[in-house]
Amino acid sequence: MNGGGKRTTYMGIVAFPGRFYGRCVKVGTKRRHLAHGAYIHESQKQEELKKLSNALDSSKIELKSIISSLKTREQDKELKEILETQVTITEDPGLQDSFRNRIKEYNENAFLAVQNTINELTDKFTRMDNPFFRERSDHFQDISNRILENLLDKKEEVSFLADQSEDVILVARQLTPSQMILMDKSRIRGIATDLGGKTGHMAILARNYGIPTIVGLKEFYRNINDFEYVFLDADTGQIVRNPTIEEVKYYGASSPLSFETKVVKPKKAVTKDGVKIRLKCNLESDTDCDLAKKADVDGVGLFRSESLFLKYQDKNVSGEEQFLAYKRIAEGMDPNPVYIRTFDIGADKFSTGEFEENPFLGNRGIRYSLQNPDWFKEQLIAILRASAYGNLSILLPMVTNLGEIKKTKEILEECKRELTARKEKFNKKIKLGVMVETPSAVSSMDVLAREVDFFSVGTNDLLQYLMAVDRNNVNVSSLYNPFHISFLRTLVQIVETAWKYERPLSICGEIASDTNFTILLLGMGFRELSISIPFIGPIRKILASVSLKQANFLLKKILELSENEDYEAIEAFLFSKHLE
Repeated sequence: MNGGGKRTTYMGIVAFPGRFYGRCVKVGTKRRHLAHGAYIHESQKQEELKKLSNALDSSKIELKSIISSLKTREQDKELKEILETQVTITEDPGLQDSFRNRIKEYNENAFLAVQNTINELTDKFTRMDNPFFRERSDHFQDISNRILENLLDKKEEVSFLADQSEDVILVARQLTPSQMILMDKSRIRGIATDLGGKTGHMAILARNYGIPTIVGLKEFYRNINDFEYVFLDADTGQIVRNPTIEEVKYYGASSPLSFETKVVKPKKAVTKDGVKIRLKCNLESDTDCDLAKKADVDGVGLFRSESLFLKYQDKNVSGEEQFLAYKRIAEGMDPNPVYIRTFDIGADKFSTGEFEENPFLGNRGIRYSLQNPDWFKEQLIAILRASAYGNLSILLPMVTNLGEIKKTKEILEECKRELTARKEKFNKKIKLGVMVETPSAVSSMDVLAREVDFFSVGTNDLLQYLMAVDRNNVNVSSLYNPFHISFLRTLVQIVETAWKYERPLSICGEIASDTNFTILLLGMGFRELSISIPFIGPIRKILASVSLKQANFLLKKILELSENEDYEAIEAFLFSKHLE
């Protein structure tokens, strides 16, 4: 705590929430002397090519060994996919040829050839407009480190944390997937990295391990001292040097998920006065069903089908590959319902490959699918085929008008006729729903209700479009405020319309997983939340601790404060839980 130094804050991006006051331990990428990279004589090329081949073989064996060690650990399935992707990249003939060509044509030794090739690829990825691909540049960094270590016949030490006698905050410029997987994480209570974004590997790793994490801190690693005590507040995305005694005492140390709480016996979500809430989960991968079942969720409220692009490293995922993925989820979750959201690409997600001045207002979601009907039809056929194996429904993203739904239904009927002619089984009465994530969808819900079976609220985009704010623009990010009165009123309006027209309603955006919003959503009338798996337990506890009367009181109070834009009072009120 503050020992006379100046209180300083560093702002970053929340990868996983929680708070911890503790000692920093810095870990850096191993420094390699420039002498390892060198130019060689013609007579040395064959020897360097052989060294490269051996290092590549060793790297693949190591990666596959780590993958094998993860097979029985359900929480590591997503990490397993990351490493499988790295194996694929390492085996890529094009990458291997790039290494060899630099040795043959530029007279570089194997070490320098790998370094230069990977640096070029990393630079190419980091300059991409799409943040998803920018944040995947650490794939190449991880692969590079492994190959270079094998060329030197040295291994970076990652077990130093095993000797720690107290819980620590791990600080790094960047952490690669391999480093994180191999580390002893029993003493890590927080992570802070200079690099990384909200969809990058650190966010995935933090979510899987349930460690409060802040990424994108930029200059924190250089300025912080090893073993210095700091306050990591991954609820707000800031790290505080020399915090006040009152600050640490007030906030304390907390994490919504720890290794110990992962195995708590699950129970259904019921409020103190007996109101039942359906808690579904958002799935990022078709291999996460076991995790969802262990959490005893009531289904899958959102499967982001575009995640298959990452798995197969290809924009054109085949219909058969899609079918197998959807079938795995359907069988894994049966008889619970599963909402498969059709490909949501464009804007800040996967690029459509077309330049747009403003992709957030451009060809994205259902718009892109309808403009590429054969591609869309392939996905709908895959979902229909998989519907024979479980309780699947179709969820459409970025809907703004009735015509988009009607056109989708026409294509869906074509798909049904084709499958019937092929005598394939499918659910002839499969349900169709839409994401409510645009102001136009909100104001026309009564019209859309004529054509759809259910609604799901996507709060991330809805808040962005409602407030006319690019949530990734630091100049206006403060306006991206979920406690703004217009947004709160919009959520209330959505619930009232869904109830009036008797359409099932769920909410699957980030707010559904925000524990500060749980009681508010209950008060608004939401009875179905679709959230990230690590938050299932904490949100069940919150719901069990309150009554509907308390939730209604809290909502009324927050709406009053929001009208006056008294956001500091809102945060204080939520934190102190004045529910009496």
